[in-house]
Amino acid sequence: MLEKINELLARDPFVPFQLVMSSGEKYTVTNPHMLVLGETQFFYVFPRSDKFAWLRYNQLVAVETVEQRAA
Repeated sequence: MLEKINELLARDPFVPFQLVMSSGEKYTVTNPHMLVLGETQFFYVFPRSDKFAWLRYNQLVAVETVEQRAA
């Protein structure tokens, strides 16, 4: 799954995606700068906020692309 995340972060144009955790929580990545990958965990920055979360790879259950609505 880490390989898929790297591919999605490098995509041009960027396509938003969600990280689904074993707890059921979902973290939407709308900008590639919202996520920093480490060895065993990643750092997620919440949009328009000073909040952040450290998330562990072993708790990641799915990576899903987000459907974009037409404006």
